[in-house]
Amino acid sequence: MSLPLNIPLGRILPVFFSAMENGYAGGASKGTIAEIPGSKTILHEDSDFRVLDCYVVTPDSSYSFGTTTIWYQGVPVWMMQYRGSYTKEMIPFLKRALMTAYAKQEFFGGRGPDMYTEGGNNDLFYVNRIAKNDWQDFKGREEIINRRNHRRYQMGWHEYDGLLLV
Repeated sequence: MSLPLNIPLGRILPVFFSAMENGYAGGASKGTIAEIPGSKTILHEDSDFRVLDCYVVTPDSSYSFGTTTIWYQGVPVWMMQYRGSYTKEMIPFLKRALMTAYAKQEFFGGRGPDMYTEGGNNDLFYVNRIAKNDWQDFKGREEIINRRNHRRYQMGWHEYDGLLLV
């Protein structure tokens, strides 16, 4: 199989941000893949690009895993995978943290910013520890931490990595 000529690499990140802003963090409606029980999928199409975010949440726990794949003219060109655990109560906060990076089209390992808090409530904060931050090869770990009574409680986490496939 030959790769399509002239893959517009400069379009991959803008397509990614558009898909993410209009995807999970943006409250998009979800589909499913029959062959993957419990899967949730969000599809975004932009000209010759197709982005599929597919994840699975384990029914009896808060653990989940997923992949985001970008295709150009039917050829996979970029991917990200993630896995971890967030309680349902932390999901709205996580989505707001992710949207701050996506709306500004700032790449922080494909996730949220280095740090995110809301208003005067500094007890709850999102931290993204990026090990590698090149959109062509990246890796890191995000966490939501609650600081109550001078103690730190981890409320959830995801590890992630990804790379350019061409």
